[in-house]
Amino acid sequence: MSESRKKSRRRRSFDDLAELTPIEKSIAKYLRLRCPTKKGVLMGMQVVYFNGSKAVECLTESKWSSISTKPTNNGKIPICFSSKHDAVQMLRKFLDHEMCRRVIKVYKGTNVISEVNEDTSQSNTPSATRQRKNKPKENVSATVESPAVEDDSKEKTKKKKFKFELHGDQMFVDSPNDFYVWIYSPTTIKHYIIGGLLVIGCIGVCLFPLWPTQVRTGVYYLSITLASLLGALLSLAFLKYIIFAMIWLMTMGKIRFWFLPNLTEDVGFFESFVPLYVVNAPTKAKKIKEIIHENEQGDEEKNISEEANDLEEENKRQRLADDGFEVLSKDELEIK
Repeated sequence: MSESRKKSRRRRSFDDLAELTPIEKSIAKYLRLRCPTKKGVLMGMQVVYFNGSKAVECLTESKWSSISTKPTNNGKIPICFSSKHDAVQMLRKFLDHEMCRRVIKVYKGTNVISEVNEDTSQSNTPSATRQRKNKPKENVSATVESPAVEDDSKEKTKKKKFKFELHGDQMFVDSPNDFYVWIYSPTTIKHYIIGGLLVIGCIGVCLFPLWPTQVRTGVYYLSITLASLLGALLSLAFLKYIIFAMIWLMTMGKIRFWFLPNLTEDVGFFESFVPLYVVNAPTKAKKIKEIIHENEQGDEEKNISEEANDLEEENKRQRLADDGFEVLSKDELEIK
């Protein structure tokens, strides 16, 4: 019931909004075409997003602004923006009319919960046990330092992949860390030209029997070559997975050989044939990482056993002290 009420309220609020004036529509079209944008992914779909601060700068530098550094206004165009606050209010109006939506950047492979748990576990343990845990790790990492540094530098150079999710608070904020996805897509002259060419092409295909014989034979051979090219690409894609499965089974999963790895990826035509092959075999660096991981696990087990022994000794001493016995260390016994 609560969700249905929320939806009905949203519909009512959207219906109660006043329609945009022709000047506001022209401003929205100007912002959509002039504001710098980038491509991203939202809910599995490719979208175009922009930055909040750059959108405000785009409006303040437009011909509708009185604080623009460029002399674009000749006095005939009405002034709509006398400060950044006016630009923010206009962008909030566009957001209310669902021309754009506020989103959050979510990076792939971020384990925030695990990091928090590690920090809390370290804070609960005493300082002596922390030093015991950290000492063997430093010794092991010091022996193999150069390959680890190279791997870290390679990982830093790689760009982090991210996707977008809708923000819970749909409100425009003038901040470089806030991002917005465009939903409004105005029709431009380019769209009209493409639509006209498609109509002319459809009419030309319908008049195919009236074409000259030489043109018809040329189109026939061209269609055969395109069909053969498509069949060759499909056969290469099928062969790619067969080769991978054969090598993977022969090596018991140790070697992963990919022939034309970018053939079925979302890249350009020429980029799909580069590189020719990729071999993911276990290297020395991976083996060294596995050895370090095994040593770390062994050191952690040793530290846990030592902590357990220390706790047992403390419990025994506490019980003896409660019973009235005097607990002495080895040094105190030698002195006595």
